Amino acid sequence: MDETFTVTKVVPQVKRKERYSIFLDGEFAFGVHQDVLLEAGLASGDRLTQSRIDEIRLMQERRDAKDKAMRLLAVRARSEFELWQRLSKAGFSDKSIDNAVEALKRLKLVNDIEFAKMFARNRMVVKPVGEFYLRRELQQKGLSEPAINAGIEAAFTEKGEYQFAWDVAVKAKKKYAAYEDARKRVRNFLGRRGFHWDIVNDILEHWQEL
Repeated sequence: MDETFTVTKVVPQVKRKERYSIFLDGEFAFGVHQDVLLEAGLASGDRLTQSRIDEIRLMQERRDAKDKAMRLLAVRARSEFELWQRLSKAGFSDKSIDNAVEALKRLKLVNDIEFAKMFARNRMVVKPVGEFYLRRELQQKGLSEPAINAGIEAAFTEKGEYQFAWDVAVKAKKKYAAYEDARKRVRNFLGRRGFHWDIVNDILEHWQEL
């Protein structure tokens, strides 16, 4: 039979008034958010088994994980993988992380398809890159192949990779105009941006038109 403990005091915390300190048998045991306090139905005089205490702590951890995820999303949108990484690094258990991520997905605050589209469109505005480079970035976000493909499609819907490469080449040619090997520098620059080599080579054949 599980050992039981008596809740001897439930008091609001001074610095975090939405949280309460729980004392068991006269000693501080753990803190909980007021919502967890109500959900668990905790009150002075309650008798708790260790398994029940563990359940309440898990309830609080899940609450903390969700709150942490919300704060991360307030800074910028993130993929499921990115949230898992940050929450895991913060010390949350897999169960709590899964609970938080699934809750945010139900609220439509986390959606890898929409994230991929947004990230890809933004990348092409801030720093145009080729499909190869963009695909690698999306992979690093831990996105699935369908999400990556959706991002690639969104990136090149209004303007194709060739036109992006051409625009980048025009700026690069001006940047390297004073160099004798300007053509080579532009080719390497486009390569580093991940544009397909057939596109790069075709653009360089029209060097005088840039």
